[in-house]
Amino acid sequence: MRYVVGGSLSFLLAMFQASSVEQVHVAGVVPNVMLVMLVCWLVVRGLDDVLPMVAVAGITLGLVGLQSPGVVLLALLLAIAPAGFVRELHFVRSEFLLAVVLLFAASLIYESLLLAGVMITGGAFDLRGGFGDVVLPAAVVNVCLVPPIHLVMRLARPAAARNRYSYS
Repeated sequence: MRYVVGGSLSFLLAMFQASSVEQVHVAGVVPNVMLVMLVCWLVVRGLDDVLPMVAVAGITLGLVGLQSPGVVLLALLLAIAPAGFVRELHFVRSEFLLAVVLLFAASLIYESLLLAGVMITGGAFDLRGGFGDVVLPAAVVNVCLVPPIHLVMRLARPAAARNRYSYS
């Protein structure tokens, strides 16, 4: 059931991202609500819950948005998978701080891979300008979206299943 709910939420948010959020520009970049939601879901629920959502989001954003489907899916996967590994190491106790750090790193990876995809397919070859004008501002704007989305993810978390198999 959790995969159906997560996949449906991912599909709806990817459609919202591709249709409506692309019209909003903050500090010269478009906020990536989908990436913020996936990283917050990863921090709150874990990697096994978020990987099917990454597939649904990557395919939907690639097909509905004006981006290459394979590049978006690869960028999401390569941004989320290392974040899941870091989450499982339990370096940071605070989920909120972990979400901020992981989202900043995931935004840098995601936007850098999309920039590389644009450069490979014949776009502008200004790496320093692309990184300074798009990648870093996008990471900062995405980090600013963490508090409300992380709060919603924390409130939507299911109750802990402690002693589920206990007979006492």
